[in-house]
Amino acid sequence: MNSAIGIDPDSTGFVCALVKDSKAQVITRRFSVSQKGLSEFLCWVKAEGTPIVGIEGTHGQSRPIEKVLREAGVIFHSFKPADTDRFRKAVLGQNKNNERDAESVARYALALEAQGKLEQYRRVWSADMELQLVTRRYESLSDQLTREVNRLWKLLRYASPDLYLLLGGKNGQKGQRGKVLKNQGILTLLISKPDIGEWKGFSETEMREAMGGGNYKGRGELIAELREAAESFPSISAGIGLVIRSSAQQIQRFKEEQSELLRMLDSLTEGNLAVQCLKSRRGIATLTAAKMIAEIIDIRRFAREDSLACYSGLGMREHTTGNTTMMIPTRLFNHRLKDAFITAARNVVFYDPDSHLAGYYRNLVKAGMQPMEATKRVARALVRVIFRELSALNESKANELDQERQKEGEGDMASGVTRGDQGRKSNISPSSPRSNKSKSTKKVKSNKALGARTNGKRKKQAATKKTA
Repeated sequence: MNSAIGIDPDSTGFVCALVKDSKAQVITRRFSVSQKGLSEFLCWVKAEGTPIVGIEGTHGQSRPIEKVLREAGVIFHSFKPADTDRFRKAVLGQNKNNERDAESVARYALALEAQGKLEQYRRVWSADMELQLVTRRYESLSDQLTREVNRLWKLLRYASPDLYLLLGGKNGQKGQRGKVLKNQGILTLLISKPDIGEWKGFSETEMREAMGGGNYKGRGELIAELREAAESFPSISAGIGLVIRSSAQQIQRFKEEQSELLRMLDSLTEGNLAVQCLKSRRGIATLTAAKMIAEIIDIRRFAREDSLACYSGLGMREHTTGNTTMMIPTRLFNHRLKDAFITAARNVVFYDPDSHLAGYYRNLVKAGMQPMEATKRVARALVRVIFRELSALNESKANELDQERQKEGEGDMASGVTRGDQGRKSNISPSSPRSNKSKSTKKVKSNKALGARTNGKRKKQAATKKTA
């Protein structure tokens, strides 16, 4: 007897509908996403035996449900809301509510099972939420840090154009601008002494102490330049000084949190074979490797490297209009993964100049391509390389798992070993007798046809001679 449980999640809970073949009545229950509600839901599912569990949507509001099901070892399937919505309109009618949505999910799962198409919706892979949250938090901090640095540049330009120009606030030095205001000495100076008009009376020792002390490389030269230019720095109001101090403190906090997140990533990925595999390539460090793995989730999601390229926004898709077919860039892709591949490509070209990817980049630029477009081409080639490396790593892990299962005494079916595997003889010959017989018959027929044509030619030649 087949049965299915359809789940329609929302922001505070989820509605479940149990559909059984033998009963026309649908059992509907609602659970909350609290720990108690999820425990009650799990007990209810297990009490029904082994029903098909289907969820409308993936991630988002269904994440707490997916987590508890995965931890309990319960197999579940995820369906697109658009598919279940069309099924509901066709089978259950136009009226929509949470109970009908859950019932449509359950009946849709049963219909797919009857057609033998349910397995493709099974949720085998799960994202490493801890890795995703840490990498995405770092990305968010980078964006906030860039905005805050730009805001502080505007404040300094308003407070003193001379200080703005001295620190590198020129159009020709944009690459250096962001680094200057992230310097710990400059930030400490702006936090401790935001009134730049006071700097003109500082000695070298006082300026060094205001910058946090320490005899770092380039600190003495910077102090000398600041003391020389401080004579033209005007005094600023208390309000502007407070805003400058707050902005510098905010930048400092962002930097400290980023450093803490990087240490956490090093700890999280220490035993992650996929991340360590990517880090073995020059130019790819912990952050970029962790970001790639967090967004790829599992390389088995992608049938080939073209699929991974399209998912990362570096591939092309086929577009047909009438009789015209062309390849166009895909618009629906993972922006975070694309940024990671672009960053990795840029770093590989810079830090590994002897690699084939760096040579490929130089050839593209030499041929007249713009550097950014050439970097995208290198990133596309990097997708192919990383896909092969992660696929090979996944195969080796699967082989090790099979060997462990064989040592434990599991059967061939459980361990995944088939009759065609190495070490076992196949019960199917390389070519069946029927195919051999057909090939030999075709060969005999062709020989007979060739002989008949040769005899015909000889007869015509003999008849021509007699006539002459």
